[in-house]
Amino acid sequence: MNKIRIGIIGVGIIGKVHLDYYAKIEGAEVVAAADLNEAELQSVAEKYHIPHTYTRFQDLLQRDDIDAVDICLHNNAHAPVTIEALKAGKHVYCEKPIAGSYIDGKSMVDAARQYGRKLHIQLSYLYAKETLAAKR
Repeated sequence: MNKIRIGIIGVGIIGKVHLDYYAKIEGAEVVAAADLNEAELQSVAEKYHIPHTYTRFQDLLQRDDIDAVDICLHNNAHAPVTIEALKAGKHVYCEKPIAGSYIDGKSMVDAARQYGRKLHIQLSYLYAKETLAAKR
């Protein structure tokens, strides 16, 4: 099975939660991380064995060996970073909520359609046994 190669943007509290889960997924490999806080970025990269780090997320997006990016930033940064990632040809998994405003969220969905990429917003409760039972 080929592993999905992931770049994570934002290694704060939520980014670390996502990294803990990626470590448990056999088919996922986090190969790059980006964050403005260089000291924290290096600490996280060492802990999670992430080989490539960037203080500019745009540099991470230039890599052609990343299948998807996970965006773990403040809500108001979701739209511009997601749209750049989609434009760069990456699938995007974005922390909830989708964005800080309806128009930003719509712009993200429109960009996913325009660039033919997948956009998923992290809503873990969608997959909880209680939610699935209610759906049935």
